[in-house]
Amino acid sequence: MMRSNPPRRPAAPPAPSPGRSAAQRQREIATLLMRLDAMLKQSAELAQTARERVSVGGLARYRRFSRRVRDFFALAALAQERLDAAPEEMEDLIDPMTTALERLHARMVVQFVEGSAGFFSSFARVKALPIGTHEMCGVELRGVLEIRKFLDDPLYEGERGQALRAETDRIAALIRRVMDRIPPLPDFGDEPSIGPRGTLNSPLKGPNAHLPAGRSVARPAPPRPAGMPPAAPPAPNPSTEVRSLSLDQFEDDEDE
Repeated sequence: MMRSNPPRRPAAPPAPSPGRSAAQRQREIATLLMRLDAMLKQSAELAQTARERVSVGGLARYRRFSRRVRDFFALAALAQERLDAAPEEMEDLIDPMTTALERLHARMVVQFVEGSAGFFSSFARVKALPIGTHEMCGVELRGVLEIRKFLDDPLYEGERGQALRAETDRIAALIRRVMDRIPPLPDFGDEPSIGPRGTLNSPLKGPNAHLPAGRSVARPAPPRPAGMPPAAPPAPNPSTEVRSLSLDQFEDDEDE
């Protein structure tokens, strides 16, 4: 697949971590590229396995394939992070390694689209769908839509990129057709839940059971004893605090 100009690297890459030489960083990036190549071959085998006997356990085998694809793109993002942080001593190797990473990335995108199209073209014709298909397909639909965003990159310009975008849209339509055939699992909780498509599901028990979406029964507060001062607001729980994470925070775990 031909491409015009390679994406430019950031003007001011982050400074390299102290204590790591250019040779060590080169070996690290080369190791990541070799691992990506191995994962590409493994995912091809998983895609082939998923297309065998689609009606019997096919969706579970496809999910192993899609999980390997997600792991690939997570590792590819880490490799790109390492390339962006490469020192000036690696200037002659940065472009060849970036090109190798782009080719691996493009090959995986093509493999995922072709493997998903082959699987869901058959799975959409299965008569007896297993319990939980609606929820599992909802997860896979979100994965397909994330891959669809990759195809808007200039790397996928031209007729081949246009064909991949059209095929990805067809896969998403097949998954939605499967989800329309089988209802979602009932909500056994006390509070409404959000379904794979973002719809609000009413619970089967509790005070909010069988209420229309968006409505709930207000629970009365227990009576406060006379003379008791109002309670102070609860302190935030550090374990549930939402924080922004960076791949640099996992750098030490990667080296161990």
